[in-house]
Formats: sequence, C-alpha cells, structure tokens
Amino acid sequence: MNAADFEAQLRTARYGKPLELLEVTTSTNDDARARAEAGARDGHLVVAREQSAGRGSQGRSWSSPTGGLYFSLVLRPRLETPALPPLTLVVGRALAESIEARCPDLGPAEVKWPNDVLVDGRKCAGILVESATVGAKLEHVVVGVGINVGRDIWDAELQETATSLPETDHGALLADVLLRLEEGVALLEREGPASAVRAIEDRLAYRDETVRCGDVTGTLLGLSPSGALRIDTAKGIREVVAGRLEVTDPQKR
Repeated sequence: MNAADFEAQLRTARYGKPLELLEVTTSTNDDARARAEAGARDGHLVVAREQSAGRGSQGRSWSSPTGGLYFSLVLRPRLETPALPPLTLVVGRALAESIEARCPDLGPAEVKWPNDVLVDGRKCAGILVESATVGAKLEHVVVGVGINVGRDIWDAELQETATSLPETDHGALLADVLLRLEEGVALLEREGPASAVRAIEDRLAYRDETVRCGDVTGTLLGLSPSGALRIDTAKGIREVVAGRLEVTDPQKR
C-alpha cells in the first residue's frame, strides 16, 4: 500500500489521520494501544504489511503473511462502556460492505457473530476490539482488523475454513472501510446500540440455522438490541453474550 495513494482516496473526517505505515510488526493492535496510551487522537491508524505475532479473539493467533491487509485504529468514542459490545458488529458490517463493493464477483459477505466476516461460508477477515477504562469511564478503544488478500496457501488447520479476497488495491479497500466505519460509529454514538444492531441484522451469518454457542444449542433467530445472539432452544429463547458460534452441521451449508 502506498501512503500517498491511500491518503488521496481517504474521505473520512477523522479516521486514518494520521497514518502510520510499517513494513513488519509483531501486532498492529499492540502498536495502536501504545500510541493510545501515549495520547494518540481518535482516528490514529497503524497499518503493517506483515505481522509476526498477529492476534485474534480469545487468545488465538492470526496468520499474517505479507500480502494481506492488517491495521488497527485508535478510537475515543462517545460511548458508555455498556454500549460498547455492538462496536465489533459495526466493524464487521463496514468490512462486509466494503468487501462486496471492492470485490463484487465474490458474492455476499456476511458478519459471523461476533467478530468475523465470511464469504461463501469461509472466513476472509477477523476483528479484535480491545478497550481500556479508567474507573467507569471508557478511555480508548483499539479496533484491529486482518483481511486475507491474494492468498492461496493455508496452514492445515485453515484450509477448510478460510478464504481470501483476490488481489485488490489495499489503499482503496482500507479507505472505503474507514469511511463506512466512521459512519457506523457515528450512528452508534448518536442513536445507541439498538439502531446500530438493526443495521447489521440483514448480514448476520447462520440466521435460521441450527447453531451452538457454548452450551446453548438451537435456531439462530437474530440479535437482541444490545447485540447479543437470540437462540431459540428447546427450553425457550436464550440471549448469548459471549462464546464461539458454530453451525451444528456445516456439511448442510
């Protein structure tokens, strides 16, 4: 990605300003967190061409070879801590919309609750949101994203579940994601979680399918206004706020 080309395509008010472009780093989230702790403003962006120790959710690693798009954004949103969980879904929606716009031949992109983006049922992008509080006050949020681009070689454990975007202009894709994300966060700040969640519902993966999340199994109905999963189980509708979501019979997809 060329910094000058990216900046020429950027249409946001704050996000992506300033840009910090690195060749290789351990983790852009670690870099962005350090910048946030040092006082970086809302919208500070760290991009790396390669990560040597990329991180996903729940402590999992994120394979980050040269060629993908890896970035982390410092946010200082006007949100109370209880309103923060839907932010990950807001990021997912921005990614899904941008991926469809930039790579229309791939078909629909879906948001897999809470932090993945799928194309044709396979993961093409992941999200890691980390926040810091001082007392009850939200101090800053770091939004980390990894997108597989132009990749056709996978580790054995990823071969059945991962996919990649074709080669595309990284700067144009990133500029589009940031614009949609800035608009989505503004909606979350202005109208609260319920409005932001409604905007995501039509992209929710596995809707009406039998799923398992932790010890809860049933039909995925959708999302609650807070962003929790609504699953229709044998004992009634349950709302699930954390866990790893899976379809119970992926062969039927």
